[in-house]
Amino acid sequence: MSDTKQPKTVQRRGFFATIGLGGAAAAATAVASVVIAEPAQAMKPSGGKAGSHYQESEHIKQFYKVNSY
Repeated sequence: MSDTKQPKTVQRRGFFATIGLGGAAAAATAVASVVIAEPAQAMKPSGGKAGSHYQESEHIKQFYKVNSY
């Protein structure tokens, strides 16, 4: 009788199943953290000034001229 033990080898399918389940769990955690996050609040303009604050200065006019806008 020979009692030779063969070393256990990692099963390829078991290894890939573990990796796949770990990736799925990480993805589920990422999705859950996004869903639970509070929605962003809109910026409220400061009081006192109304209307557009855009001013077309000389360098902006030059940019439009050079780039054919």
